[in-house]
Amino acid sequence: MQKYHKINLNRRCFLLVFLISFSVFVFSSDGHRYTFDEGIAQDQSIRIATMQPHPNYVQGESRIFFEYTWLYPPSANPRSICENAILCSQASVIHSLTQTPFLILNQNLHIITNEIKEISPYDYDDQSYALWRNSLNPNFTFMELFYGPFFSALSVSTLFLVSRTFNFSIKTSLLLSFLFGFSTILWAYSQTSLNSVLSTFFILLGFLFFRNFQNTSSHYHLVLSSIIFGLAFLTRQDSILFIIPLFFFMLYELRNKNKKIKHFFSFIIPLTSSYGISLLIDYVRVGLVNSSAPLTYASYVGGQGMIPVHLNMFGLLFSPGVGLMIFAPILITIFFSFPHFYKNHKPECILFASVVGFFLLFYGSSGTWHGLNAWGPRYLVPIIPFLILPLGSSIEKIKHISFKISITFLAILGAFFNLLYLIQDVSWFIWGILGSRKGGLYDIGDAANLWVSPLVLWTFEFSQLTHSFVWASTRLQPDILLLHILGIGLYVLILGIVLIPLIFLLTRFLKNNFQISENMQEND
Repeated sequence: MQKYHKINLNRRCFLLVFLISFSVFVFSSDGHRYTFDEGIAQDQSIRIATMQPHPNYVQGESRIFFEYTWLYPPSANPRSICENAILCSQASVIHSLTQTPFLILNQNLHIITNEIKEISPYDYDDQSYALWRNSLNPNFTFMELFYGPFFSALSVSTLFLVSRTFNFSIKTSLLLSFLFGFSTILWAYSQTSLNSVLSTFFILLGFLFFRNFQNTSSHYHLVLSSIIFGLAFLTRQDSILFIIPLFFFMLYELRNKNKKIKHFFSFIIPLTSSYGISLLIDYVRVGLVNSSAPLTYASYVGGQGMIPVHLNMFGLLFSPGVGLMIFAPILITIFFSFPHFYKNHKPECILFASVVGFFLLFYGSSGTWHGLNAWGPRYLVPIIPFLILPLGSSIEKIKHISFKISITFLAILGAFFNLLYLIQDVSWFIWGILGSRKGGLYDIGDAANLWVSPLVLWTFEFSQLTHSFVWASTRLQPDILLLHILGIGLYVLILGIVLIPLIFLLTRFLKNNFQISENMQEND
């Protein structure tokens, strides 16, 4: 009876967490891409949705990136000639397939049209920005409005379920979920369609099924976990940085379980199949797979760079312009939360530390600060849940009021930093890469690694965080799609109508759950 009650509670909370997170993410979405990477995936997605090749595609001549002749002239493009017109892209097929339903939905229902999303050129100081926004395909606008919020909300609610597998209370698990959703850079990236948003969800979901395997010894959960981790790998190859430590952790877990061989192959076969699928996709795209192709993903981070590895790793965490701990201050708690977590969950704590170490070493070995312009280190988004989870042990261990005040302060500070990004287009107005490039952070100092001056990375004076605060305080250019469509009055009204009942249901549910738990304890 208690087990059924617990499952029912978890499902209800999962749904409420998803609905609250999704609502906030949608109402803070800008409805447009901010990177070239998103554009690559979108171009492949629309071809899959319509099953029509790009009008400039020429069979037997076009190479990957053929659509972007201003960046990759045909005479200077060394990439392989494509064999498939639909998949002639560098983007992940899994990533594009998950975008396709959103494109098809708007294509048929016309929820977002050019007229609905049109903004006045006089709404912004840079009129070319408004012209660019108005030129975007409304199907892409619809997809951008809902895609990132949908998978980000799934990540937040999945973290709640993962937290429950560590026997954290309902309240603690809810707190961890909302800290992850609104006080870290996940909120900023919820308005994007980057593949890191999707891979973060797959990694969390895969780990949830792995935790279920730990608790039940069911090989079905292990198979599902492996399949989902395979999808994560097909979405972003750097997911292997989580899979490798998890593989050795799985071997450790098999010591005390029956049917070791069956469990081993239940995990290995789907994973190796995902690698075979990736080779098959490459074959469909460009014919015979180039033996050097698998190295290309790592090659851009494996070169000898200007920044030493240890300094790069430190910068990914603490540099004023990029550091994860700066843009998500709540993560500073790892210095005491991991020791608390270690006391009750030693193997899992070592696993989390290994995953974080793998990601830092991999991207710290980079010769460039790849991923800029970005709000913090965007390639570290998948490890954030595993930096947040150990905090649950500290929350349930430390009851002092000063601790609660500190957590509240760090959470509010992180949410404020996220809002600085969400309410304006930092990519255009702060960095200046899509506009005139005048006055942007890319123009500070001489040309440097990836055109980024060290001043932007290592000083608060020229940090994008500082400049975003100054810009928002003095020359705010609002960049929230539904705010433009609805107007401030209707926007606030609808947001309140959506959120207030959900929050009321959650608080009432928690109150009833507390009373039920007390009654069950009395009966026992």
